[in-house]
Formats: sequence, structure tokens, C-alpha cells
Amino acid sequence: MTSTDNQPADAPILVIFGITGDLSRRKLLPALYHIFSQELLPANTKIIGVSRRPLDVNDLLGNVELCVLEKDNVCDPEGIRRLKDALESFQLDPGNQADFIRLKDRLTELDGANGDQREHLFYMSIPPEAYTPIVEQLGKNGLNDRRSRVLLEKPFGYDSASAQALITLVDTYFSEEQVYRIDHYLAKETAQNLLTFRLYNPIFSSLWNAEHIERVEIRATETIGIEGRAEFYEKTGALRDLVQSHLLQLLAITLMDLPADMSSGEIHRTKQYFLEQLLPADPNLAVRGQYDGYKQEVQNEASTTESYARVHLKHGAERWQGVDFVLDTGKGMAEKLTEITVYFKTTHAHSSNNLTFNIQPNEGITLDLIVKAPGIENQTTHTTLDFDYQKLYTDTQHIDAYERVLMDAVRADQSLFSSDAEVLATWRVLQPILDKWSGNDDDLRRYAVGSAAGTITDTSVHVN
Repeated sequence: MTSTDNQPADAPILVIFGITGDLSRRKLLPALYHIFSQELLPANTKIIGVSRRPLDVNDLLGNVELCVLEKDNVCDPEGIRRLKDALESFQLDPGNQADFIRLKDRLTELDGANGDQREHLFYMSIPPEAYTPIVEQLGKNGLNDRRSRVLLEKPFGYDSASAQALITLVDTYFSEEQVYRIDHYLAKETAQNLLTFRLYNPIFSSLWNAEHIERVEIRATETIGIEGRAEFYEKTGALRDLVQSHLLQLLAITLMDLPADMSSGEIHRTKQYFLEQLLPADPNLAVRGQYDGYKQEVQNEASTTESYARVHLKHGAERWQGVDFVLDTGKGMAEKLTEITVYFKTTHAHSSNNLTFNIQPNEGITLDLIVKAPGIENQTTHTTLDFDYQKLYTDTQHIDAYERVLMDAVRADQSLFSSDAEVLATWRVLQPILDKWSGNDDDLRRYAVGSAAGTITDTSVHVN
């Protein structure tokens, strides 16, 4: 390949480790196609797809549903051409230093005359246990200079100790400003709107405390099972997969003090302050379940991995004394949804106000109200005030979560990513549950595929 000496300084190079993996095929490549079809990045942006074996770009893209983000799943041929022009493959063995030297040489070649300004983004689309040799080789071979950034997928460790070890490893070679720990739930439109909603709608500000709020529930359920991800899920489970990362981050964004400004640093400061005041979870209030057929799916009749988890949390700050926080997630459930519901305290029997942030699939905000029903009698009825993103912004191009993740990393905006301290705080909160659940199935419940969330309790059938 020839050197490209006239690259614009702001055309980044994205290096994806694990380009043939499930995450890359389902999320990253479709998001990148959409980014290129919308021309959101400079024309000379490059993507290097790293794999252990020789890889043909056409074969790779031929096995990916690139157009899942498009209306009617119809691709734009010009967008596909731009993506193909930007994408090249690179064979690399993570344990072979010579391969990283070749990678550095290729990046230098692509940098051209503007090499000291062109950014290098290293995306770890691989399991966390595979990070170590790659991070070490990037650091030892000078691929961690000031214009380099490393993007890490969850889970960030498997408990408090492993999270600290992973943070220590990454911090050895990269500064905190270079590390982007991905939580794509925070990149969804409604999640991004949480702080804006609270900041610019003062009607709710005086109600955002224990005096007016009874409990907050965050639920993330899916109708699908583990879909061929047996190895990953057996190591992870519902608590690590969703609660530790996505749901605790959503809880923090929902309830933390309003930041002094919307800068990345201020958002992380206030989020960290909220998470560090969460009390360690009471494992006796936690519920775990496993859907029928899970053991056969993972080919492990002795599996104790939970596909469902429900956690109750309390907060140490006076502002939230007595408020119950409920985090609930599961696979093989009755419906696919992610929502945050704030339950306000009631002063009248049979009346309540609930404020719901619908994260997916129907993004929006709903407020339940009690009003007088039509007629002579003074009867009341429930109604709602609805804000629906899709209906309101029919002519607006909606950005997929992974598109936002990639674009924010390119722009060096860390607002939607997790810091070291936030990660450690979330593991501290959940460690008592992990300790109790480790290596046993004493309270693991069995549930039928299609069960409704919240119905898997201590009275459910025990897994044999």
C-alpha cells in the first residue's frame, strides 16, 4: 500500500481488535457503515480490522447485516463503498511483539505528513480477559502516545479485585484521559436526555428527594436468551452483564446531584459522588433466576449462572434516606424493554404519579396523572402525558448508541464513558451479592421463558 501524505489532521485511524467477533458484526460494523453513509467522519478516516487469521474485507462485510439501522434495511451503495475504502484487515497474534511493531509501522505509514496530529483509537471488541497482552504490547511498543485512546468493552473485571487489577494494568500504559470504558446504554437518546430533562425542567427539581419519592425502579429485560454466547455468559451472568455497568450508571445519571455544568469532568465528579455513597447491597434481598433450558444451551448441567437478577439498594446520603432503588434485569422474559420509573409518594388512596423514562425500544418520557373523568359524578381516571422521540422527530436522523460511542471517542468527549472510580464503586456495591452467589445454587430460581419481570421471587421453583 502507498503512503497517504495528504491526510487531513482530523482523520482518525480506528483499530478494532476482534473485528470478526459477535460485537463487531452485530454493532460496530453497522454503526460504522451508517457513520460513513452520513459522512460524519473525514473521507480519509481509516479502519484497521485486526484478527488472528488472514481476512478478506469483502468476505467480512458479506457476512454482516450492515443495514439494520436503515429504513427498510436498505443500504446506500455509496455508504458501503466509503466503508470498504476505509476498511483494511491486519493479521496479528496478541502474544507476538513483532506483529505490534508491524502495526506501528502501518499506522506511521497511514499517518503521513500529519502523523503527529492524527488520532489512533484502539477498540477492544474482545473479552476482558484478552485485554492484558494487547494493552501491554501497545504500551511497550510506543502505541500509547498522547494522541492514542483505548476503548474498552464491559465487563470491567468480574469482581472488585479483578476490576482493580484491570485498572492497574491499563493505567500503567494509558492515562485516564486516554481510556474510554464503554456503556452504550448511556449513549441512547433518552439516557442522554436525563440530565437535560432535570436541568431545564425546574418543576421536578424540588421533588427530587426522599420527601417526595418512594422508590426508583430500573428494568432491562430481553425476550431472547443468550443466543450462542454461552462462553461469555457463563463467565458473566445477569448481575455482571447489566446491573454492574448499565443499570448502576443509569441510576447515577437519574438521581445524582445536578452538575455545575455539562462538562465531562463535572458530570463524572457528581456521578462518582453518588455511586460512592450507595450502600453495599444486602444479598438477602437479591433474587436470581435461570430460565428453563439454559443449562442445555450452555451444555453445563451444573451451571449456577443467573440469567435474571433483581437487586435492592439503599443510599447513604440524607437526600435519599429510605428510598428503595430496585434494579431488575433478565433474559428470556416476556418483553424487550429498558425503562426507569420514578414512583412519587401518594397522599390519596388509589392515586399515584409515576414518571417513566423509556430507554428502549420506544424512546420517550411518560408521566402518569390522575384527572377527573367526564360526567356529573366526581370520578377520577388515569391518563398520561407522553413524549415520544420517534413521533416528535419524524424527520430527524436518529443516532444509534454505538454511533454515538464511536463519534464521542473521536471527539475526545468522555461524558458517556465510565471512570476508574465509578467502576470500583459499582463493584463495591455488588460484591456482597457476588460473594453469596459464588459457587452455589442455594437460592437460584427456575423460570419459564416468557415470564414477566418481577415475578421471579423466592417462591419460584428452585433449580435442581
